[in-house]
Amino acid sequence: MSRITISRSDPRRAFWPVGFLAPALAPLLLLLHLLGVHPWVLAALPVLLLFGVAPIADHLIGRDYRNIAPEVAQELARDPYYRRFMHCIVPSYALGILAACALVTRADFSLVQGVIFTVGIGFVHSLIVLVAHELGHARSARDRSMARFALSLIAYGHFGIEHNVNHHLKVATPEDPASSRYNESIYRFALREMPGVLRGAIEVEGKRLARRGLGWWNPGNELLRSWGVTLLIAAGLVALFGPEVLAFFVLHSLVTWFSITMANYTAHYGLLRRVVDGKREPCRPEHSWSSGFLFSNLLFFNLQRHSDHHANARRPFQTLAYMDDTPELPAGIPGLFCMMLLPPLWFRVMNPRLLAAVGHDQARINHGNTADAREGGRSRAVSSP
Repeated sequence: MSRITISRSDPRRAFWPVGFLAPALAPLLLLLHLLGVHPWVLAALPVLLLFGVAPIADHLIGRDYRNIAPEVAQELARDPYYRRFMHCIVPSYALGILAACALVTRADFSLVQGVIFTVGIGFVHSLIVLVAHELGHARSARDRSMARFALSLIAYGHFGIEHNVNHHLKVATPEDPASSRYNESIYRFALREMPGVLRGAIEVEGKRLARRGLGWWNPGNELLRSWGVTLLIAAGLVALFGPEVLAFFVLHSLVTWFSITMANYTAHYGLLRRVVDGKREPCRPEHSWSSGFLFSNLLFFNLQRHSDHHANARRPFQTLAYMDDTPELPAGIPGLFCMMLLPPLWFRVMNPRLLAAVGHDQARINHGNTADAREGGRSRAVSSP
């Protein structure tokens, strides 16, 4: 029986400002520092909120399977409220990063406290990539420019180029660095995904320039422009806070990259699009994991309605639908982050779910072997290890 209900309006409209919680955290912590709160509290709060409070909130609030009626979705897609919301949240992240820099350089953190704070706020600020992801799929040149600026704030300009071209083409295949494989830990995945996304972006941009008869070193190179903006941002931070802020900026950026790697890890874990009659089957709902937990879907702008995103890449976040025939994750993204950091726990929970989702059919499991994927017509049953 379907769990989906149809709404004639956006039932979550008043709750989307939950997305401002992440960029507001660093300014709040800076205020608490000025009020004399202990450095350990300031350092630990981002980690505790994301990995402790958020998973609990997900399970207390529960799931939401309501979809918006198609005719209403068309109206919402044109509603300027949602685009203005995205446009406002980008500068709020810029202010959040400024506040974090001010705090880390003025709060008298010990080395351990500084690292804990930087890692925690880096995870929290990684949600800016989801805003850039939303704007980067839009048709508006202004939206795409804001997406590029958002990614420049965390030195992640290559993400948009690789994601929009390679990932959507190769998703749930062994050729996609951003699709995790069966029994691949988050750590092994990160060592493959993070450099793979960078290499993919360089390849995509190089081919785009070549089609226009341009060389790599020219002003039209989107990667060089993005990295140039990042260097200007870093120089501005040094001018404001001193050279010691560079260590924060570098670690903060790397943590945001790893956090998005963790989100990618959950999205297609072990799922495979087979090659049938010499062609890769189309990406369908069963090739993405989804989650109905309301709080994390508000916080992550419906990222967990991932199947619909891959079916309709330009569909705005507020209209994404939950699909009944998609594999269901056991938690929202914050809870999944906690789980995947302990690979034995991840495999114990997720591998049986994966096997059930594919009907124990090995031809539908991404083992990372391209040759096996090409044997898509030969199905074999497998059991949980």
